[in-house]
Amino acid sequence: MASFLERIAALNSSGPYRAERVTAETALKGGRHPVLEHPQPNPVLGTSLGGVEDFPAGADEIVVGMGCFWGAERMYWDVDGVLGTSVGYAGGFTKNPTYREVCTGRTGHTEAVRVVFDPEQVSVEELLKVMFENHDPTLGDRQGNDVGTQYRSAVYASSSEQLERVRAALQAWSANFAEAGFGELTTEVGLLSEVGDGRYYLAEDEHQQYLHKNPAGYCNHGPNGVTCQTGVL
Repeated sequence: MASFLERIAALNSSGPYRAERVTAETALKGGRHPVLEHPQPNPVLGTSLGGVEDFPAGADEIVVGMGCFWGAERMYWDVDGVLGTSVGYAGGFTKNPTYREVCTGRTGHTEAVRVVFDPEQVSVEELLKVMFENHDPTLGDRQGNDVGTQYRSAVYASSSEQLERVRAALQAWSANFAEAGFGELTTEVGLLSEVGDGRYYLAEDEHQQYLHKNPAGYCNHGPNGVTCQTGVL
C-alpha cells in the first residue's frame, strides 16, 4: 500500500507515477488455496465467474485493468456480446493472493476484470473502447486518488492474435489522447500467460459484482473525453 507521502507525491505529480515494483523473488509467497474456492454465478448476468471453459464453444476472453475493479466490471454488464465478468488479480507473482496482500503492493498484481465474450457479437476493439474511454491510461501506477501498482492500467490478452489487435488499437488511439492533452499511454500490455506467474486469480466474494450489491458504492470510472474509433485500425 502506498504510504501517505507516496500518495501526496503521486497526486501532485503532473505525469505518470511509478511505485516500487516487486519481483518473483521479493513478492509475497501467497496461500495454498484460492480465496474464492466455490464461486457463485454472476448475479447480474446469471453466468459463471469462470473463464471460457465454462462457456459455449467459440467464446473468448480478455483481462483488463483500469484502476479499482468494482467500477471497471460494471462497465461491461450492458455490452451486447459480453457473456460473463468477474473481478480478480492478474500480472503478479503471489499465489492465491488476498485483497489485503494485493493492497500492500507486494504481490505484483493489478486489480483486473476478466471479460468473457462472444466474438461474433462484440469485437476486442469494442471491448477496449469501453475501457479506454472510461479511465486515464496515462497515469502509471495510479488512477484518480487510488495510488499503487495494483491500480495500473493493463490489458492481458488470451492469444497472440488478440494481443496484436490490442497493440494495433492502442497505437491508433495514442494520438487521440495526445490531441486531448493527455500524456503517453502507460498501459501494460501482454499475454496473460507471460505476465507475472501467468495466472488470473478470482477476488473474494465481497468484491464480485460489488456495485450490483452496493449501488451507491465507490466508483471513479467515467468518460475521459477521448473517443476511440473501432473501425479499420
